[in-house]
Amino acid sequence: MSASSLHLLLLLLLVPHRHQLLQGAPLLVFLVDGFRYDYISDLTGLPGFRELVERGVKVDYVTPDFPSLSYPNYYSLMTGRTSAWE
Repeated sequence: MSASSLHLLLLLLLVPHRHQLLQGAPLLVFLVDGFRYDYISDLTGLPGFRELVERGVKVDYVTPDFPSLSYPNYYSLMTGRTSAWE
């Protein structure tokens, strides 16, 4: 049996059980661009973020993959891949 046939067979075996594979809490990622570092701690000025801050997770610092552009950094955060020029 070829490798592609094995992959197809595995896929066909897993499709009926996809609901079991997908159970769990969904992950929702907010990428907030253009915020000053202290905006998120001003919960009186930004009341919509109060619940996100109280129930969510935030990082204090991220080393950007490409400091002057946002999209390469979004790509790195979502995929785990870094730039080739490092």
